Amino acid sequence: MRRDLPGRDAGQSSPAVPERAEEEPHASMGTPNGQWPSPRRIGLFVAMLILAGITSMNVVVIWTACRRPESEAATPPEVLRHFALASRALPPSEEAPPTGPGSDDAYLDDEPAASAPKEPKRAGTVHQASARSCSTSSVDGLSRQIIAQARCIDAHAFVPVPARPNLVARSHVFLYIEASARDRLVSVLDAHPDRTMTVNSSLRTVAQQYLVWRWAASKRCGVQLATPPGESNHETGLALDILDASKWRSALEASDFHWLGAIDKVHFDYKGNSALPHNLDVMAFQQLWNRVHPEDTIEETGRYSAATEQRLKQSPAAGFPVEPRCDQAHATALGSPRSRAR
Repeated sequence: MRRDLPGRDAGQSSPAVPERAEEEPHASMGTPNGQWPSPRRIGLFVAMLILAGITSMNVVVIWTACRRPESEAATPPEVLRHFALASRALPPSEEAPPTGPGSDDAYLDDEPAASAPKEPKRAGTVHQASARSCSTSSVDGLSRQIIAQARCIDAHAFVPVPARPNLVARSHVFLYIEASARDRLVSVLDAHPDRTMTVNSSLRTVAQQYLVWRWAASKRCGVQLATPPGESNHETGLALDILDASKWRSALEASDFHWLGAIDKVHFDYKGNSALPHNLDVMAFQQLWNRVHPEDTIEETGRYSAATEQRLKQSPAAGFPVEPRCDQAHATALGSPRSRAR
């Protein structure tokens, strides 16, 4: 006999056990209802992480810098790079290359080029003047003594050119030439009073020629080429360098002045009968040196020897503390070419 359960109608079947529902997915990141956060929340979270990281790094850098001794502070790379670039930008210390070659001495003007450095007030010795100055006037004192002593040897070798309205010579130029050349030059000037002659260079002493020669050797002061001391026609009183030489060429050539040509367009050499080769300026220097240095004499031959050059380099650019003496000059110059010619 079947016994019915209470609360259930007879004949009613047992309720079916409901099927188990599928398992819901686990909630993620603790979000309510187990749903994924929105993209906006994710972006805010990442931004907060980045901001926290930057703040932490700044704190560490500031703390490290405060603890570093001042002597160990590093120079910023930008500053180092700035000084490196600035050093490369500095101009070279070498001087600009000189300009203007010539022939006899490649020096058209005894004054320095426009870009040449200024010379000091005191040049010291002749050799120091060659290194510190760019003007032959730096040895003016010694040069004037050499000219005066040379005139004691032969008064006709170096004579002053008289003033003329159409003759211009800069203050540094020693306007001395041989006597007959002087007469011819004056006649040319007087025959052309409507022209102006500007003389850039005339007589140059052995001391001045040493400077020009050294400048050429070191490519300084606008000199590319120069004749060694004792060999330049400018030392004999037979040479002139004239500005605008083309205006005077025909007149000068008609008066025995020889134009040197395209190799040196401003240079004229006097070729008259009395134009004799000599080295009176060298002999004059040798006499001056021997008078001041009786314990260290050199031969008074007028030849520019190694011994003469050594003493010339040591000589004071401002001149010796003596005056020229003509009595001594005549006694030692009797064998010179000009003395024999007279």
